[in-house]
Amino acid sequence: MSESIFITKYVAQLKALSPKYDVVYDVSKENPIVFKDSENVKLSFAMIADTHLIDNEIAEKNLANVFEDVRNSEEKFDALLMAGDIAEYGKKKEYQRFFRAVDENKDVFPHVFLTMGNHDVRFQYKRNQKIIMDKVNECLGINTNGKSYYSYDIKGYTFIVIGTEKRVLEKAHITQEQIDFLDRELQRGTKDGKPVFVMCHQAFQETHGLPEVWKTGDMGEQSDQVRAVMEKYKNVIFINGHLHGGIYEKTFEYLNKENNVCSLSVPGYRKENNFGIKPCGMGYYAEVYSDKIVFVARNFMFGEYVKGDCEFVEFEIQLI
Repeated sequence: MSESIFITKYVAQLKALSPKYDVVYDVSKENPIVFKDSENVKLSFAMIADTHLIDNEIAEKNLANVFEDVRNSEEKFDALLMAGDIAEYGKKKEYQRFFRAVDENKDVFPHVFLTMGNHDVRFQYKRNQKIIMDKVNECLGINTNGKSYYSYDIKGYTFIVIGTEKRVLEKAHITQEQIDFLDRELQRGTKDGKPVFVMCHQAFQETHGLPEVWKTGDMGEQSDQVRAVMEKYKNVIFINGHLHGGIYEKTFEYLNKENNVCSLSVPGYRKENNFGIKPCGMGYYAEVYSDKIVFVARNFMFGEYVKGDCEFVEFEIQLI
């Protein structure tokens, strides 16, 4: 662990609890999103995390920049992945603001995947779990049957979303039933050799600089079990938020190199991040091709590509 990303155990935690909401950002149109090979892209999606939305017009406007930035591009996206901590305090009006942005921009992202973060459930688990899962059902036209996890296919590619099944402060609680569901869906989704995308708010233990960068930042007791299931299959991409890590040396890593199982920690959207390239508004988009996946860091809030001295500003993984 380098000194540049070593911090005391509570610093990141305290920063994450105090985002700023008093600055309005405008989206630039000067550098719109352009895919590497638009004609051959099989699937495309954007990823953000930790919007920590409050009941505030400025916060809602800055969130809406994600949709505006993608709309300014001629490229077509299949989905938006939001990796948890949708709301700051878990209040109904916070979700109403987030969902209004989603509803007003269905032409930008025809599919929206949501998972619950600790800020969403730490005070009001049952109510907010229902609010979020009801929206998932509406956006995807499915029935999650009251569960915190689900699976959905787009263009033959499988997305699996997992999440805590009880009230937690920072970590998640993943039941054996959910782990078995993950196993079944991974088996189904990878049978034809295509990659599968798994999203959860929390990261696995001892990944992305944990526990040094954040003592309570991992998935929790079931972390090793969930990871072991994922590592059984090939071309599985795990996507998490929660760490507010920015884009730095630990943003991406392989969990199982032989099976091409890897993990991407998406930067926090709402506030400045903790390490490396830090500005608020950052996320990633993915271009999926028949033989590879290209990941590109994008500042959706500002409408510009992320620049900086880090290999994970733009990178690709070869499919096996």
